[in-house]
Amino acid sequence: MRPVRRIAWLALLLPSCAGAPPAPVKPLRDFRGVLHVHSFHSHDSKGTFEEILAACRKRKIDFVCMTDHPPKGDPDRSLREGWRGLHDGVLFIQGHEYSDQLLGVGIRETVHGTRQEKIDAIHAQGGLAFVCHPEEVKEWDFDRFDGMEIWNTHARVKEIQKDLKQMGALLNAAKKDLEQAWLSILKRPDANLAKWDELNAKRLVVGIAGNDAHQNVNVLGLQIDPYDVSLGFVTTHVLAEELTEESVLAALKAGRVYVAFEFVAPADPRWAVPERILEATGEAGHGRDAGVELVGIMDGFVRYEATRDGKLWQFGNPMRPK
Repeated sequence: MRPVRRIAWLALLLPSCAGAPPAPVKPLRDFRGVLHVHSFHSHDSKGTFEEILAACRKRKIDFVCMTDHPPKGDPDRSLREGWRGLHDGVLFIQGHEYSDQLLGVGIRETVHGTRQEKIDAIHAQGGLAFVCHPEEVKEWDFDRFDGMEIWNTHARVKEIQKDLKQMGALLNAAKKDLEQAWLSILKRPDANLAKWDELNAKRLVVGIAGNDAHQNVNVLGLQIDPYDVSLGFVTTHVLAEELTEESVLAALKAGRVYVAFEFVAPADPRWAVPERILEATGEAGHGRDAGVELVGIMDGFVRYEATRDGKLWQFGNPMRPK
């Protein structure tokens, strides 16, 4: 059995300023998860659920949010036939990725219409709506979505592909050490973070990582993106009462979430405690020497960015210390 990461005192977090979900009544536990994962149900992947499960077991991932593209001819097939619930200790939650930069997580039927109509239809099913690939969104003329990707691995690789020299260096590095090659793509997602802060100045918008895992890149026999690497590279942790779909979705909605690049260092949930961060950094905008920086949002709300050895490591969602 994997060790349980209990964090009873994390009920100190107040993740939003208005309309916040009720505070949890049980001690919170830290669950490691991944969002935005594709399988053979998508047109651009041949990955199996067994392969995804094996990768999750290897990387000690507790839950995975599947977001296949709706299959042509039978858009509900992946939601109907895809794994749900616990499989060998890993929780599978089904969802879809839509072509207008939306993820629907925790749904049982595909949704249609405009972005706003999709968001509302996802909520009507009890699911959550996240903006994916925010760099592709031209007009933010929609609302009520639950969160957004502050990191998307595929989007970062597309940036690198524009520079043939940089892409060649990445492929050469992958031949020697795949994990170190993936570490080399780390770069602060400035534009995403700026948009995230802008949105959070008005209301809570939860930040998540988009693994965008397909296991579909093979160069001269070398699998560049095996699931165990693409899932282990960056994780989205939730502070939830238990490992169930209901509890994980509730934690995501409430913003009890932090993102960790775990090839840099294992995630550390202690940095999700406002008082600990304040002790280490003093005031917002300081503390780079400590490896943690606070970013002020509004009305006393802050989020944190943590580094290890100068590399991106963790991002926290907005919170307000008591």
